[in-house]
Amino acid sequence: MAKNLLESLAEREVPPVPADLNQRVHERLNRALLVSHLIDLALGGVPYLASHFCRAVGHLLCFTFTGRF
Repeated sequence: MAKNLLESLAEREVPPVPADLNQRVHERLNRALLVSHLIDLALGGVPYLASHFCRAVGHLLCFTFTGRF
């Protein structure tokens, strides 16, 4: 049975590679990388920066009102 399957596969023609295959692969890869970077920025970078900014403003206000570092 395997011999018949392999023989039938050997008889089939392989279609040619599309001319714009590289272009399509690069477009899909670039889109996936852009989405990945934007998600990483939104879920990781912005909260990290916001927390450090809020801490700095909080320390500035404490120093301004109390005069102690």
